[in-house]
Amino acid sequence: MKIRIADQIFDIDEQTLYDWIKLGRVPRDASVWSETLTDGRWQAVSDLPPVRKLWALESDSADIDASKSEGIRQKLQTEQGFLKYKRRFPLVTLTLIAVNVAIFHPLEIRLIASSQDLAPLVQFGAYSYRLIVGEGEYWRLLTSAFLHAHTLHLHLNMFILFFLGRLLEGIYGRSRFLLLYLISALVSSVASLPFVRDAFGVGASGAVFGLIGVAIVLGIRYKERLPRRLERILGFRLLPFVGLDLFLSFFVLPNFNYNVNNAAHLGGLFTGIVFGLVLAPEIYSYRERESRIVTGLTAAFVGLAIASGAMPVLHTLTGSEQAVQAQVGPVSPAELPDYIENYEKEVLSRPYSPNTYAVLENLYLEALQAFPNDALWKGKLKQFYEKALQADPDNRTWNNNLLWIYQTTAFERPDEKSELIDYIKLCEAVAHRQGYHRSLYLNLEFFYTRAKALISQAPEFWDRKLESLYQRAVDKDPENGTWSNNLAWLYVEQQINSQKTVELALNAVKQSPTEKNFLDTLGWAYLRDGQYRKSLRAFEQVIGSQIENEEESKAQESGWKGITELVQAEKSVQVSRNFNTAFMRFYDRMSNRFLADPTNRAKLETVFNLFQSRGR
Repeated sequence: MKIRIADQIFDIDEQTLYDWIKLGRVPRDASVWSETLTDGRWQAVSDLPPVRKLWALESDSADIDASKSEGIRQKLQTEQGFLKYKRRFPLVTLTLIAVNVAIFHPLEIRLIASSQDLAPLVQFGAYSYRLIVGEGEYWRLLTSAFLHAHTLHLHLNMFILFFLGRLLEGIYGRSRFLLLYLISALVSSVASLPFVRDAFGVGASGAVFGLIGVAIVLGIRYKERLPRRLERILGFRLLPFVGLDLFLSFFVLPNFNYNVNNAAHLGGLFTGIVFGLVLAPEIYSYRERESRIVTGLTAAFVGLAIASGAMPVLHTLTGSEQAVQAQVGPVSPAELPDYIENYEKEVLSRPYSPNTYAVLENLYLEALQAFPNDALWKGKLKQFYEKALQADPDNRTWNNNLLWIYQTTAFERPDEKSELIDYIKLCEAVAHRQGYHRSLYLNLEFFYTRAKALISQAPEFWDRKLESLYQRAVDKDPENGTWSNNLAWLYVEQQINSQKTVELALNAVKQSPTEKNFLDTLGWAYLRDGQYRKSLRAFEQVIGSQIENEEESKAQESGWKGITELVQAEKSVQVSRNFNTAFMRFYDRMSNRFLADPTNRAKLETVFNLFQSRGR
C-alpha cells in the first residue's frame, strides 16, 4: 500500500501504517491507497475504521507521562530523519572523489611515461616507512590515501566510496562522515607501519574500509530502525564481501605478485567499527555538545589534510628531481652492508612474506653488483634462496632467479663445477623436505643435465639422478607431459626399456597431441621398440608441419635424423615388405608437401636415395 503525507508518497505495509499512527506520525489529512483496504483508490486515513479506533485510543491516553512523550518524539524524529536523509546532496562524497581524480590526472601522465618509475608516487606523497619514520615525513600518512597507482585502482576505490558515501553521508551527516573518512585514512596508514616497512603504498582503500566498517555496525546496531531496503545491504550482509577481499589479499593476489596492504585494510575496517560503536548517526543524535565536538574535530582533520597536501606541493617547487630520486633509489654502496645486516635481522626473524623477501633479494643483488668480486654476496644469495624455497618451494620467482643467478655468476666460469655442486645440494635439500614442485624440479633437471655435460667422468651417475627425478615427477604429476617425455628420451638415449619408453612417450603425446618434441620422442621410442611403421608416422607429423620456433626446429632436425636411422635399420623380410609400402606412401605425401620448400625437399630426396640404395 501507499501513504501520502503532504507532498510525499511512501510505500508501506498495513502494520507499518498502524505503527506510524501509534507514534503520532500520520496527520489527520493523510491519505492512503491500497488494493484491499481502499479498493484501489486514494482515501483519507481517517475513513479507515481501524485508524479511527487508534486515534480514539490516543485521545483517551492524554495523560501519557513526559518521559514517554519525549521518547515518542525522538523516535518520530528518527523516522522522519530517515525519510529526509536521502534528499541531502552528497557534497562531501563527491568532493572527495573529485580530489582523488584531480590528483590522479597529472600523476597518471607521469606514471604512463615510465611505468617502472616510483618517483612520481613518492613526490606526490606515497606511504614509505623509511621516509615517515626515518625522515619524519609524517604528512605521508594522509597524502598516501589520495594517491592511486593506476586507473583500475582509482575506479574501484571511487566506486565503493560513491556507493557507500552518499548513503552514510546522509545518515551520519557531513561532518561525521568526513571525520570518519579522514580518521580511517590516517589510522590505516599508522596500522601499516609495523608490517609494511619495505614498500611504497598508495590508495584510498584504508579509508574505504572504514566506511565498510561503520556500515556493518550501522546495519547491526540499528537494524530495527532501518528501512528494509537498507537492511538488505548493511550489517552482516557486508561480511562476505570483506571475507572475500581478505581471502584474495592474503592467499590469491600475492601469487600474482600483486601487493596488497592488508594492514591498511584491517586498520581502516577496525576504525570504522569503533567509530560506529562510539558515535551515533546524526539523525539519532540530539546532543548539541557532541555535535560541536564533532565539528571541531572535523575542522582540525581537514586542516591537517590540507597542510599535509601542501607538503608534496612544496617539495615539488623547492626540491630537485635528484632529491626525489634519492628518496626512491637504493642505499649507497658504503651504507649497503650495514643496511642489509639490519634488514636481515628484521626480516628473517619474522614469518615468511614474499614481499619482504623480495626487498631483501634486491638488496643482495645490489650488493653483488656493487661488490662483484666479493664471494660473500654469492653465498648470501644461495642461503637466501634455500630459505625462501623451503618456505615457498613452488614460487616461480625464487626458482627463476636462482637459475638466473647461477647463469650470471657461475656458468662457464672457472669455478663452475664447485658452484654447480652447491646449487644441486641446495635444490636437493629443498626437494627432500618439500617434495615435488614443478619449478623446483625444472631447476634440478637443468643442474643434473649441466653436471652430466660438465663432469664427464661420471655421466652414468647423473643419468641415474635424472631418471630418479623424472620417475618421481611422473608419479606426482602424471598429467604433465614434459616429465613423461623427458624420461622417455632418457631411455631412448640409453637404448633401454623400449616398451616402457613407448608407454611414456604415448602418455606425453596424449597430454599435448601437437607438441613436436613429444612426437619426435614417440618416433624414436617406436624405432627402438621395432615398430617401424608407427615410428615413420610419428616422424612424419614432426617434419611435415609448420615450424614456429627454435625448439620445433630442433625437433624437426631430430625427426629427419630418426627417419635416416629408420631406413637403415635391419628388418625381417615381412617387416621390410610392409615398411617399403609405408615409406613410398610417405614419400609421395611429403613430395607434394615440400614442393615450395627446397630445404626439406632436399632432405627428403637424400633419405629417399638412401632408401633406394638399400634395395627397398
